[in-house]
Amino acid sequence: LVAPDPDRLPQFWKSLQQVYIDLYGSRLATVACLHGHAPAAGCFIAMACDYRVMYAGGTVNGRKHVPQIGLNETQLGIAAPPWMGQLLVRTIGFRRAELALAMGTLFPPHTALEIGLVDEIVPSDTVESSNDDALQALLPDKMKDQMMQQNAVLQQSYIQAARFAKVPPQARVASKMLTRSEHLEDMIAKREHDTDHFCGFITQEEVQCNLREYVQKLKTKSKQK
Repeated sequence: LVAPDPDRLPQFWKSLQQVYIDLYGSRLATVACLHGHAPAAGCFIAMACDYRVMYAGGTVNGRKHVPQIGLNETQLGIAAPPWMGQLLVRTIGFRRAELALAMGTLFPPHTALEIGLVDEIVPSDTVESSNDDALQALLPDKMKDQMMQQNAVLQQSYIQAARFAKVPPQARVASKMLTRSEHLEDMIAKREHDTDHFCGFITQEEVQCNLREYVQKLKTKSKQK
C-alpha cells in the first residue's frame, strides 16, 4: 500500500474483496486457526469464517508471546472499509466495534473471547490428552494419527470442523446464509464504489505519509530485536 502502482491497486483491492465474498459466503463450514497475531486483514479473514480458535499465548524462545487480534487500520493512518467495519459490528456489537475501529484496538485472547471476536481459546501450545477422545470420535481413521501429532490449537480447530461436518449440510448452509446473505449482497452491490473510494483514499499524500512512518517504525522495531 506504500507508493502503490495505480494500475495494480484496483485489482489488489478487488482481489481482497473477492476473498471476503468467497469465504464469508462459502457453503463450506470454515474454521480459523489463530496461532499468532491477526491484525487488519488477518482479523477480517478470521471473522469471515464460521468459527475462530485462538492460541492463548505462552513462552517462545524465552520470551512471552501473547497474540492479538483486531482491525488496527487507524494505527496505520487509514480506515477499515465499510464492509469490514460492519463485519466487526456484527461480530462484537455496535459500541465495542465503534471504539475498536476508532482506536485501532488489538485484543488479547481472553478479551477477544469475552467480546465474541473469537469463539475459543486454547491455553497451551502442546498436545492436550483431553482431545484424544474427541479426535477419535470425530475424525476419519486416516486423519487420526496425523492429528494426534499436531499442536492443541490445530487439534481444536479440526475438532470443531468435524462437528460442523456432522450437521446436515442443507440445513447448515441455509442457516448460515440466513444471517449472512443481506450483508454480503449489500457489499457486492457497492463493490465498485468501495474500490474507487479506497483507491482515492489510500493515494492521498497525508495517508501515504502515515503509512511510510508506520513501515519505518516496524523496520526500527525489527532491528532492535
